Amino acid sequence: MTIQGRRTWFFSLKWKLLLAVIIMMTCIGGIIARVAYIQLTDERNQQLETQHQRVANQLQLAINQSVERAVIEVEQLNFVLGTYPEPPAAVLEKFWSDIQMFWELASLAILTPKGDVITQLGLNSVGDWGVKLAGLIEPKWRFVCSDECRLQMLIPTVIADKAAIVFFEISISEILNRIRHEGGIELAILGPNDNLNGSDNYWGRQLFSLSDRARIQPILQQIERQSSWQQVFDHYRDVYSIKQQSWLVWNYPLFASENGPMLLVLANISAWDQALQQFQRNILGILLVGVLLTCVFIFVIAWAPLQRIANHAHLLPLLVERQFSQIREAIPKNKHQILDEIDCLDGSILDVTSQLEHLEFELAAYTKKLERLAMLDPLTNLPNKAMLEHELEKAIACVGRIHNQVALLFLDLDEFKRINDTLGHNEGDEMLIIVSERLSRCVRAMDTVFRQGGDEFLILLRGIDHEQEVRKVIHKIFSSLQQPVVLKSHKLIVTTSIGVAMCQSSHMAAAELIQHADLAMYQAKAAGRSNYRVFTYDLLHQANNRLMIEQDIGAAIRECQLKLYLQPIIALDTGKVSGFEGLIRWFHPLRGLILPGDFIPDIENSQAIIDVGNYVLQEGARILKRLQAIAGDELYLAVNLSANHYLSPCLSQNIADLLSEHQLSPGRLLLEVTEESVMAQVDRARIVMEELKLSGVRIAIDDFGTGYSSLSYLKQLPFDVLKIDRCFVSGINVEEVDTHIVNTVISLAHNMGRKVVAEGIETMAQLSFLQTAGCEFGQGYLFARPLSEEQTMSMLAQINSSLVWPIAQDAARFGQLGS
Repeated sequence: MTIQGRRTWFFSLKWKLLLAVIIMMTCIGGIIARVAYIQLTDERNQQLETQHQRVANQLQLAINQSVERAVIEVEQLNFVLGTYPEPPAAVLEKFWSDIQMFWELASLAILTPKGDVITQLGLNSVGDWGVKLAGLIEPKWRFVCSDECRLQMLIPTVIADKAAIVFFEISISEILNRIRHEGGIELAILGPNDNLNGSDNYWGRQLFSLSDRARIQPILQQIERQSSWQQVFDHYRDVYSIKQQSWLVWNYPLFASENGPMLLVLANISAWDQALQQFQRNILGILLVGVLLTCVFIFVIAWAPLQRIANHAHLLPLLVERQFSQIREAIPKNKHQILDEIDCLDGSILDVTSQLEHLEFELAAYTKKLERLAMLDPLTNLPNKAMLEHELEKAIACVGRIHNQVALLFLDLDEFKRINDTLGHNEGDEMLIIVSERLSRCVRAMDTVFRQGGDEFLILLRGIDHEQEVRKVIHKIFSSLQQPVVLKSHKLIVTTSIGVAMCQSSHMAAAELIQHADLAMYQAKAAGRSNYRVFTYDLLHQANNRLMIEQDIGAAIRECQLKLYLQPIIALDTGKVSGFEGLIRWFHPLRGLILPGDFIPDIENSQAIIDVGNYVLQEGARILKRLQAIAGDELYLAVNLSANHYLSPCLSQNIADLLSEHQLSPGRLLLEVTEESVMAQVDRARIVMEELKLSGVRIAIDDFGTGYSSLSYLKQLPFDVLKIDRCFVSGINVEEVDTHIVNTVISLAHNMGRKVVAEGIETMAQLSFLQTAGCEFGQGYLFARPLSEEQTMSMLAQINSSLVWPIAQDAARFGQLGS
């Protein structure tokens, strides 16, 4: 079928409903199946992990039991030797066959604490244990593999009132039998890593023992071909698929080194995998049956209502053809007591039919009047907003073909509301008429002046080749409006702010161009009366960023997204940390880390800046409390306050209450205010400083020398610390002027009885210069970048009570500071 010249395809609503149900059921079933599968897999992994740990525990338990049994046997041996007058060697030689049979020993020896062999029976010698036998006070054990793997033990004892060491060697078979009762596992013993080759060697290790050799040896050979020894040793959760079976390989070193003898446990987990596959098949079958039954149910229930809706689709086009009587005949009046949505739709169509039939007669009478009102402003007879959008779209479409570019000027009269409220609405309307006439005389014949509403006008400039042409029109507008407007006995000068947006692409939307001009107009109004600004995308980015900041800063405070990072302030003569400067960081959940320079200017003139300042003071007090627990009253904290917050009422009382609440000494808090904010309102700043000084809080002048300075005012202010900005410190020994400025500022501060803190110290040369110049304190990357609270506390714990902070070349001992 065809709709408005477009080729379309009909897809019935019932099939859409069925498709939606199928998709929904599939998604729900898939989610349920996935969750169940994950839970079943997690249960399998948990049980396998438990079995892996249980085998390790059983191995250790079997070894411990073997050692404990050996200790008991040594005690029994002492008893037997004590009952015979012959030497121990003769007694053991006499009863060796019985001892070997009952205690299942492969070898037995008795040694002196010096390592001399008193007697030795069995297969192997004692060998070198790598320990001093004279100091042996508890049993020692190890596994040794030659023709087979055995457990060897050294048991300290006393024989014939003399200290002795009994050497036992037993087969590992008993230990393996205790482990192998765990179902579904097979065991293999590999010797040390001797890089051997051969049919009975795996990963360079000799195979000494293997349970169910006929069945398991091919599996072990396949695992060796699939994986290196390092993979088997490190990744004990890896699954090996061999001959349609799934195997796990767990390794348990029988020696302290991974190159020593090794116990391999091969666990068959095929039953688990088969259960998971069967579970997937069952879920898929259940899902298919559920989807099929649901589709049948929906199809049966929805068939009749959808058929009625299809009939309505054939009737509604008759409204356009004005076939009102035919529609009434096709839709009978409903006589049922219980109605549904389609019955209501029938009634609505009949109501609409009657109303349209009535409006058909009224429409012709209002057509001419509406055509005029739709395009012109009734007060000024200028084209209105509707005409603006229409003309703007046509002009933009011509860009690149008829015009190089077009420009849109957005004008807003300055202080019009005050004039309207003072003189009355009639005089305000008269002034708008006069302004519209003047604007019409300022533009070219091809340009159009529009009134959007209120005191807002827009001017569309066509055929613009250079921006100079736009500036000429703007200057004509300013000149024309400078002529006084006489309203009865009042003579007024009208000014306007103008925003300019240029369009150089035929693909730009009209609404977008209007938005750009509007944004530029607000920038012009912010600059003062009779100003204009040209739109740039930097303005749009700034506006969007400002809106985001204003919307998100409240949540940032409530959700503690704002964090204080601490940069140490070092006493340059001793190298000890004297305090920290709190530097705010915003960890936005979507935009990540936002530095102060990227959001503080956007809230500088709002209540939010005071809210942020109060948050910083609260956090600072909490951190000061932690610093007090570490270093007593030796460390202070410096926090920055904005000009608005610093000059706000009740600041001194709020800070006093905060310090009292946390039981902090006022002298440990240093408030930093910029030189520029202080000089803006010197009298008020001096009063606030005096209030703070009376409460004991210290004050620092920050960024000294970067703004307007007046020494006559500065010397009157009761501050404690003068901070030299980093822009001067960075020029030490590089720029002669900066070097002299730093020297001068230090001397000035000392003459005024103030301390000096140098910011931005990054080199040893700068540090040496400042120490020579008599600067008391410093901070910068040479000592540390700003640290998180926990990094700071960790660092203080490392340097202990000395409080000597490391400089860059010593920082490696303490980790990467501020990373």
